[in-house]
Amino acid sequence: MMLSSVLFFLLATAISKIQSANAFASSSFKKYGSQHRLASNKATVTLQSSTSSISNNDSSSTPPPNVLCIGETLWDSLPSGIFLGGAPSNVAVHLAYLFKNAPSASSDNKADEINNNRPTVAVATCLGKDQLGKEAQRRLALNCVRTDYVQYHSEWETGMATAILDSNGDATYEFNTPAAWDGLCLDSYLKCLIQQREEEQRTDSHEEEEEKDNESHHVLFVMGTIAGRLDNDHGATSLSTLMSVRNSAPEGTVVVDINLRSPWYKEETVLELIRGSSEEKEKKKLALLKVNEEELVILERWCGNMDTNADDLFGDALKIRMEQLAQALNTQRICVTRGDKGAALWCDNGIGASFTENSGCSLPNKKNGSDTVGAGDAFLASLINSLFIHGETSEKALERACALGGYVAGCRGATPAHGDAPDTLRNVFSIV
Repeated sequence: MMLSSVLFFLLATAISKIQSANAFASSSFKKYGSQHRLASNKATVTLQSSTSSISNNDSSSTPPPNVLCIGETLWDSLPSGIFLGGAPSNVAVHLAYLFKNAPSASSDNKADEINNNRPTVAVATCLGKDQLGKEAQRRLALNCVRTDYVQYHSEWETGMATAILDSNGDATYEFNTPAAWDGLCLDSYLKCLIQQREEEQRTDSHEEEEEKDNESHHVLFVMGTIAGRLDNDHGATSLSTLMSVRNSAPEGTVVVDINLRSPWYKEETVLELIRGSSEEKEKKKLALLKVNEEELVILERWCGNMDTNADDLFGDALKIRMEQLAQALNTQRICVTRGDKGAALWCDNGIGASFTENSGCSLPNKKNGSDTVGAGDAFLASLINSLFIHGETSEKALERACALGGYVAGCRGATPAHGDAPDTLRNVFSIV
């Protein structure tokens, strides 16, 4: 009798998890009204299964994409305390903050407005079966990040990164190895989501569909390179999972953030994750590749662009560097961050290329004990929100991203509450 009860409990738990995951992959993608207007500038965003396009018009459009951030969740041990971290998880938390405070499509029914048109963000990560893992999942959920795709490793502990800060608050990291986040698997829940995206891509490419009264949310996949740090060593599986998502996701639906933490990267692995597998017949372009100025030089060297000058970080000289790298790395957009000197964004929408720069924002005085941990993740979250969720211009997207990244750079930890930001910054990065 007791055995039957245990089996029933386990079965019920598994069914519950499947239903919860399907809520992100299916019910979030239910057919909704195709017209989605945004209060910021009535821009509409279309992220189709087979391509990514931003349409700054008032025509019918699919609802904005949901976002799945894939990779490491760990704890950052800083001089000022222990904070939940990991680049994909930081991006997810900041997106959840931004989604929570953003306007949604106009609706007479407020519940329908929230449920139907506001995107959601989830994380796919692996935690240890320990108290730190349980607390990590609790905090993610508390911050409105969906944890449907969280896995638990049977042997490895939840990740911990000890951050060593220099005089500018910039960090270098020491990781416990291997950690649970090295063991992210392509489980049945992730497979189900990917297969659903592939099926929609086949449908879009083989059928001439009539104008739809209803459209579904699609998925934007966000990943970094550091989760693949161990390759296949020690039984790690995260890299193969990232590669499966990269190669299976429709074109223009994957964002990659480069995190080159020595000694945790290999040239061939990073390039394959960015470009897509060489075994694929048709390599699908990234939606966006984000790098900093040091990583830009490394990638150029790997791609054989040896005639560039590392000091060319502004104007036409930088534009040429970014365009050459974007073509070599198979991406629709590339963003280069320059620390307190702002950032630049190069985009190719299939019709023509554009180049935009932002010199950064004036930052308030840093708090005592502040660090720059998570500033780049906050920047990326804001960029994604502006470009892909709200369909704003490159100029506006960079302005917002620099403001949010600057705020986080002046705080302790990677995910300070947005409501605590000075009005001068919050009024820029918030879409209200």
